[in-house]
Amino acid sequence: MPTPDTTKTSVRLPKALHAELERAAESAGLTVNGEMVYRLQHDPRREAASALLAQIEARDAAAEDSLRKQNAALWNVIDRADGLLEQVLAAMVQVKPGSDVATLKREVEFVRELISATKAHR
Repeated sequence: MPTPDTTKTSVRLPKALHAELERAAESAGLTVNGEMVYRLQHDPRREAASALLAQIEARDAAAEDSLRKQNAALWNVIDRADGLLEQVLAAMVQVKPGSDVATLKREVEFVRELISATKAHR
């Protein structure tokens, strides 16, 4: 029934489209006119874009969370390795300069320096 803020119009539709509108209207509990008005007021491209954006945001959040967990796990490994190397150096206190073990001690010290430099970017 037309109201003061509506206009009555006549539209020719392909039979297949009309049948689709009838099915959609019935499942939505609307009249065919109601389904047509709904479709005209709701741009499916905007709704599809919004749904796609929501999916992208959800995937980004999941990826960020995963990277955060991986980063934390890697830092735990680095901290553990640094602690172990500190113990190795403590055990090597009595190493004589110029020996093969002294070369290993210098390498362990160098690795600890690398770890220390890396920790500055944590």
